[in-house]
Formats: sequence, structure tokens, C-alpha cells
Amino acid sequence: SIFNVNCVACHTASGGGLVGPNLTDEYWIHGGGIKNVFRTIKVGVPAKGMISWQSQLNARQIQEVASYILTLKGTNPPNGKQPEGTIYVETDTTQTVSN
Repeated sequence: SIFNVNCVACHTASGGGLVGPNLTDEYWIHGGGIKNVFRTIKVGVPAKGMISWQSQLNARQIQEVASYILTLKGTNPPNGKQPEGTIYVETDTTQTVSN
């Protein structure tokens, strides 16, 4: 519901992008993954017209929106904007220690 109230105007209900980028493909302008998406929502991208949401949403709400955005990957909505940015590949930063 937070996405529907605050994000649809720029990213559309499907996440396919309008003024803002397409959130359904694997390309990211400011980095994909939960940490980058959270940071982008929190601090915004003023140079691109995206406001900082930290004064309107608390950390939990920002996390919920970021998590929701990541569920849109691969949904391929009709009329989605062309890819922008670079492909983001999640890397496993955990290390396995064997004895």
C-alpha cells in the first residue's frame, strides 16, 4: 500500500516505469539488492527528481517498500520502460569455514 500511495506516480502500479525507471528488470541505475534500494528510497536521487522519503516514511516502511520493489523483478509488465543502468548481480558474501 505504501508503494501504491507514494511510488505509482513515477514508477506505475506495475513498476514498469514512467518518469522513474522500470523496477521490474534486472537493470539498476543506483544499484540493486535490498541495501541499495533501501538507500535510494531513504536518501532519494534529487538530481533525477526522486525525493528523499526518510522524513515521510520510517525505516520499517522504507524496508517494506524496498522488499516489495524487489518482488517486481521479472514481472515484465506491458509498456515497461527500456532498461536503464547496469545489470545488478547479487553476490554471496558469506564464507563457509570447514574444519
